[in-house]
Amino acid sequence: MLLRMNGSLITRLLRRDLFWYYRLRLSPDIPQFWRQFWLTMTHLGGARVTVAVCIGGLFIPRTRFAAAHTSVALLVAFLISQIIKRSVSRARPEDSARGTTMIDAPDRFSFPSGHSAAAMAVAAMYALTFPSLGIWLLPIAVLVGYSRVALGVHYPLDVVAGQAIALLTAGLLRLW
Repeated sequence: MLLRMNGSLITRLLRRDLFWYYRLRLSPDIPQFWRQFWLTMTHLGGARVTVAVCIGGLFIPRTRFAAAHTSVALLVAFLISQIIKRSVSRARPEDSARGTTMIDAPDRFSFPSGHSAAAMAVAAMYALTFPSLGIWLLPIAVLVGYSRVALGVHYPLDVVAGQAIALLTAGLLRLW
C-alpha cells in the first residue's frame, strides 16, 4: 500500500513537472534579442563565470573572505549535484524527444541542474556576507535557473533541486 502511494505521488510529481516544462519552455522562433538574453543568463551559471567570480573575489582584499567561502560552497554544491545526477540518471528533455532545445546540453543527465546549483551557491554565499548584493545576485541566480528550462535542457524540478542544494550548502557552510 505504501509503495503504491509513493509511486502515485512520484508519478503525479513528474507529470506536473512535465506540464510546467512545456509551459515555461520558450518557442524556438522567439526574437533573436530574447534568445540571446536567455543564452547569456544560462552562461552566467556555467563553470567559467562562477569560477571566475570566485577567483576574482580572492584578489580583492574586501571580498577575499567571502570569495574563499563562496569557492567552497560552489565546489560542495557541484560535487553533491554531480553525485545525485549520476545516481538518478534522469534523461534531459531533448533525450526523450519531448521538445527542441536552443542550447547544447553539457552532459546527458538532467536532475539536478548544475548551472542552477552553481549560480545559486555563488549568489547565496556572497549575499550572506554582503546582504546588499543579495538584492542583485539572488534574482540573477533565479533567472539562470529559469533559463535552463526556457532553453529546453532541464525540467523545472531539476532547477528547484539544484537551487535547494546550493541554498542548503551555503546555509550549512555559513553556520560552520
